[in-house]
Amino acid sequence: MANEEEKKDYRIITRDIAGKLNLDETYTFTWLLFKSDYETGESHVLRETLREVTGIKDVDTISKYTAKFEDLGFLRKEYNYRNNEGQLTTPVTYHVDIPKNNWVRFKKDLLLEDIPVELKAFLVLLKCLCINNTNIIYYNKTEISRRLNLSPKTVKKYIDLAIKHHKLVEVNNFFLITDCNIILDTPHTKSNFGLRTFDKLAREKYDIIYNYCIEKNVIPPPYDFKLMEVLCIHRYDQPEEELETAVKNGGRNAKKHYNYYSLKYNLPKLCPNLPPQIHSLQYFLTSLINTKCYKERVKIFIK
Repeated sequence: MANEEEKKDYRIITRDIAGKLNLDETYTFTWLLFKSDYETGESHVLRETLREVTGIKDVDTISKYTAKFEDLGFLRKEYNYRNNEGQLTTPVTYHVDIPKNNWVRFKKDLLLEDIPVELKAFLVLLKCLCINNTNIIYYNKTEISRRLNLSPKTVKKYIDLAIKHHKLVEVNNFFLITDCNIILDTPHTKSNFGLRTFDKLAREKYDIIYNYCIEKNVIPPPYDFKLMEVLCIHRYDQPEEELETAVKNGGRNAKKHYNYYSLKYNLPKLCPNLPPQIHSLQYFLTSLINTKCYKERVKIFIK
């Protein structure tokens, strides 16, 4: 169970916001969550504070948004009328609904990232469309537009922007959110080949990438378990030793499986040219798990 500090670092948000809130409303709601108690949802945050942290121009817009949140059942407002130094004031207490199911998680650091605020909101909305406990969206852009109630132009704009900022990868027939602040709730997914958790497998595969970079005189990216887990789950989920043993034993289709699932085999073929320094494992994801890219590269090597 998460300790007190970990709880303060993230919030859960209902998937029901998808299609009901636009980007500005979503961003405001995410900030309101972090200005609320993470267990009770109670908040005494001022409209002026929400205006400052969100960049919204005026408090009337904040009031408009929170009224919509209340209409949708995402929160309840409690008005406390009191006389303050001769003036009647009406501070508001927000009671944000904490969903017990059909929710996703994100970290506060998402709101502090150096990317456009609309993109932060878009990533949260995309997360609401992901398959349970994953960061995978199997919808195409047209369906994403329909489900989020955003124009196709807007969806295309922010998908392109997310890819540019290395927050999203388009792989074959799905999109994959790779921002580490959009929480992937599968920390101990198990391999289909035994009880080995991806903790060990991910480290093994990372070492292969690390050593490859060193051989190329390239500064390797830091280890990131979540990104390595994605790499393992979507293709490289078999230990190199087992693949090599199967080839030595002359197993049926062993060579074919080795050529497809071995990271040692595919890394130099799919990523032959590297920049002087690689800052994130995100760099390798598209090439290493994109089937189309794999097929194109393989054609080159079998000619």
